[in-house]
Amino acid sequence: MSPVEKYLTVENEETFEVKIQRSLFIGIIKPLETNPSDILKGVKENYKNATHYCYAYRKVTGEEYFSDGGEPTGTAGIPILNALREKDLYNIIGIVVRYFGGIKLGVRGLIDAYHFTMEKTIEKAKIVKKIVTVNYRIKVTYKDFPNIKRELIKNFSCEIDENFGEDVVLEVKVPISLKEEFREYISKRGVEIEEYGE
Repeated sequence: MSPVEKYLTVENEETFEVKIQRSLFIGIIKPLETNPSDILKGVKENYKNATHYCYAYRKVTGEEYFSDGGEPTGTAGIPILNALREKDLYNIIGIVVRYFGGIKLGVRGLIDAYHFTMEKTIEKAKIVKKIVTVNYRIKVTYKDFPNIKRELIKNFSCEIDENFGEDVVLEVKVPISLKEEFREYISKRGVEIEEYGE
């Protein structure tokens, strides 16, 4: 899959709880803004002593991953991932925590329970559209700053953070679709530029 330019994700973390055959299922969905293992660690701290922590995530790069978290193969992670795919969500992690209630659900029952829990969690969440951006740091003089800032906003729909020191350092988020045009514009202006991570 090729990287996307625009994508849907959730605005904030959302949770949903449901009891199925005496087992408590807790769905958690949140934007994937840090390492998935760090997010999972936080969930395990918040929901101690659960029987299973199952999850899936999708990134705008096309990377997908899922874990059945100790449930039988294919009964938890894939149903969670499918719920994320059905709503075409990216840069997102969906986690379902299960506290076993004493009744085994069987393969079909587990698939349905995990999918249902994530589906309902997504329904509670606020879905937002985001644009994939590339981050640049550029250094400009105080004299050039007003014109460059105005042109960047007008021509490139940039988000800009300003840092004032000896010169003005701008941290600029440029839509990925305008990356080449932006670099060409900056190089013609003779401005110092550096691309940096998220």
